[in-house]
Amino acid sequence: MNTAPLISPEIFDYLRRLGIEPYTKLNDMAREQLGDGVRLIALSAGESFSTPLDGLRITILSGTVRLGAGDVRLDLNNTRDHAVTTRSGDNTLLAEDDAIVLLADSEFLDTLSSWGELAAYAQQSGGDVLVERLLAVKHSLAFRRLPLEHVVEALQQMQPRPARAGEVVVAQGQRGDAFYLIWRGRAEVWKTGLYDDEAQLVDTLAAGDAFGDEALVTGGTRSATVKMVEDGELLVLGEQAFRDCISRPLIGEVPPGAVPQLLQEDWKIVDVRYEEEFEDGHIPEAILLPLPSLRQLADRTLDRTGKYIAVCRSGKRSAVAAFLLKQRGYEVVSMKAGMTGWEGEVVV
Repeated sequence: MNTAPLISPEIFDYLRRLGIEPYTKLNDMAREQLGDGVRLIALSAGESFSTPLDGLRITILSGTVRLGAGDVRLDLNNTRDHAVTTRSGDNTLLAEDDAIVLLADSEFLDTLSSWGELAAYAQQSGGDVLVERLLAVKHSLAFRRLPLEHVVEALQQMQPRPARAGEVVVAQGQRGDAFYLIWRGRAEVWKTGLYDDEAQLVDTLAAGDAFGDEALVTGGTRSATVKMVEDGELLVLGEQAFRDCISRPLIGEVPPGAVPQLLQEDWKIVDVRYEEEFEDGHIPEAILLPLPSLRQLADRTLDRTGKYIAVCRSGKRSAVAAFLLKQRGYEVVSMKAGMTGWEGEVVV
């Protein structure tokens, strides 16, 4: 068995030509991130691959494999036309003949698609500077903790300021009053422990790294000192703006159990998954409006006097969809947990 963690441009173009979702909707920027959650596996005839497969999306690029106990037979045709997502207990792939299998983490694909649409929105609302900021914080832990719909608003409010080598940006023991993102330059993190006579170097920070959120969240003091080691630039978000981004909901969320009652009150479901996911099972009378098409087709598909519940697989894409629709003046909420939490009727 051979595995290749990165998706080459050739494989990416091949997926696009085959019309396999969601790869046809991802741009080249997103392709560069695929290696974080997608891998290729080459299996020889009769060879098996055993690992917890729960929640992985499978695409067979060549050959035929059997999934789980062998009762599900997969090849390119059925994995291209429908989203084959594994369930609990699916732990083995067995190749009937030489096969190449693409395994993708479904949660990762949801996040990747959602960030892509945020980038497109950022381009429209803030231009290249906002997009550049968005891409810079994509892997920042502080921003990954934020609901996706809050990220763009936080970046829009951040103010740039220069920082000089040797400058102490925050000092251990001070009250937290701002959140910082390093835009250019490097910094060191120094901390004095309970039994330390002097501060110890505990970390280094570079462009894209953030700091200062812990004291703002807890309402306490800075737990360490951050000092610039070279000239650079910081993006700064003030305390109140930071708290607003965390505490003020930009969109409403409803649990799946509350949806049937809303449907009786004339709310409508807008399913923002891909067509293949929709065809594999959706809430009755749902309107299909895939997230990558939402900005172009929303006004042609939806009625501005209507009330809508955005739905996806896990709740990530629907939160972004609800944010985008709300910006356009629609009354909309997002269904928490998506179809993974839905226990009502499903039609195919």
